Parts: sequence; structure tokens; C-alpha cells
Amino acid sequence: MGIKMDGKKANLMLLVAAFVWGSGFVGSQYALDAGLTPFQLICGRMFIGSICLCVFFYKKLKTINMAEVKVGLVIGLCLFLGFVFQTYGLQYTTPSVNAFVTAVYVVLTPFIRWLIIKEKPDVYANFGAVLTVIGIGFISLTDGFNLSIGIPLTLLCSLAYAFQVVLTDKYTKEYDPINLTVIIIVFNFILALLASGFFALTRHDLPAFSWKGAFSILYLGTICTFIAYIGQNVGQKYTTAVKAAIIMSLEAVFGTALSAIIYGEILTGQMVLGCIIVFCAIIISETKLEFLNFGANKRSKANS
Repeated sequence: MGIKMDGKKANLMLLVAAFVWGSGFVGSQYALDAGLTPFQLICGRMFIGSICLCVFFYKKLKTINMAEVKVGLVIGLCLFLGFVFQTYGLQYTTPSVNAFVTAVYVVLTPFIRWLIIKEKPDVYANFGAVLTVIGIGFISLTDGFNLSIGIPLTLLCSLAYAFQVVLTDKYTKEYDPINLTVIIIVFNFILALLASGFFALTRHDLPAFSWKGAFSILYLGTICTFIAYIGQNVGQKYTTAVKAAIIMSLEAVFGTALSAIIYGEILTGQMVLGCIIVFCAIIISETKLEFLNFGANKRSKANS
């Protein structure tokens, strides 16, 4: 693929993806309110995402090789498990707790990277990741943290997402990120279709049509799947997994802000504090606090 970019542009792409995924909380809620089950929701958005990818990148389909298929299936399985555990976890806990526990993947990412790639995380990345989770906790945990089955389910989701972020970081640097995106999304559609079909046959769990649900699925499929996952996979090719995880975790921040705008949710002082903490986490991770030594470095260069 002929895309070339620097780290700043890559991080911007990831930031846009995080914003889009934040808006996806609203779209998913509309779809669930319309009577769709979690598997039907995943199936619908992945079907539309697959169609968009195949239409826009049909010329590249013939370039997909078996190595990319194998890698794409592994990453796709991680993504699918993340979607499933997150959606079912949401049924047993509150959205704020679900968002907070999902964000734990930011902390897990450097350790999963250490496990897979044998690259030990630096102290700034780890500290920034921990601060991010704390900040998201302030933003999301407004209704209390009540232990339920939803919490371990969502923890499994965060673990799956951490593996997905690390594997995406590793293999988009070796293979075409567009080809991988096509394989991942199509594979997720197939898995969701099989799961939806199974429940439709065994539980007679058929989707109920409504325009609200249809428009929600259309938005989730085109914007939150087609555009956002291209942004993630291309962006991660030119940045690190830890930075990508921290930036993408802003999806919870954007989700909270958009909920306030769309639903009129009042932003409390606790939420504002959480946004400040997350901002500080990104600054620490991105700059490694080098600006604190700017004056000393400048004097050192002048004296040399």
C-alpha cells in the first residue's frame, strides 16, 4: 500500500477513530433499544463494513495472500471476542462501569506487548497508561462500582482488545493494513452471522425491524467500522502500540461528551477532573516529560 505518514498524522488518525468509536456508544444504544441482540448488532455492522471495504478496495482483494489471511483471522478473533464480551457485559452492569473496565486494556497493552514481542515498556508509557485508566474512572464511574458478572465479562473484553492492539501493531508493519482490515471485518461478519443464525434457530431470536435500528446499524457499519478500523490499522502502522492504546482509550471520553451533547447529560466536576487526568496521561506518554529539561538542555548545548 502506498500510504506514507509520520507519527503525528498516524496519531491523528487514531484520535479520529477514537472519536468515531465514542459516537458508537450512542449508535449501539439505539440499536439495542430497537430490539436487536448483541450478535445481530455485530452481524449488521460487520456486514455493512465488509460491503464498504470490498467495494472501495476491490482491486486489492486479489493481492491478499495466505499469510495475511492467517494473521487477519487471529486479530479478527480477538476483535470479535472483545465485541462479544463487551456487549454481553453491558447487559449485566452499567454503561459507565462497562466503559471503565474496557479501558483496562490500556494498562494491559504494554504487558501483552512484552509477552508477545519481548519489548519491555518504559516507565512513561506505563505511568501514562495507569493515569489514563484513573482518568476514565473519574469520567465513567458516576453511578458507583457495583460488582456483578458484567465486570469479569468486560475484563475479558479488555484482555481481548489488548491482544488485538498489540497484534495489529506487530503485523500492520509487516503486511498491508487494508488487506488485514478486510480480512478482520469479513471474518467478524461470518462469526456474528453464524452466532446469530444459531440463536435464531435454537431460541427463535429473530431481529425486529425498525428505522431507528436500521439507521443505527448503517452508521455503525459505515462510520464506526469501515472508516474507524481503517484509521486504526493504518495509523498503528506508524506509531507504537502503547501510544495507540492510550489514544484509542479516549473513546470513553468522547462517548461521555457526546452523551452530554445528545442526551443532555450534565458534566460534573468529577468528569472534568477525569478529562484533565487523561490529557496529562497523553502528554506524559507522548513527550516523556522532555519539556521539563528544555532549559537545561538548551544551556548544555550552548556551553558545548
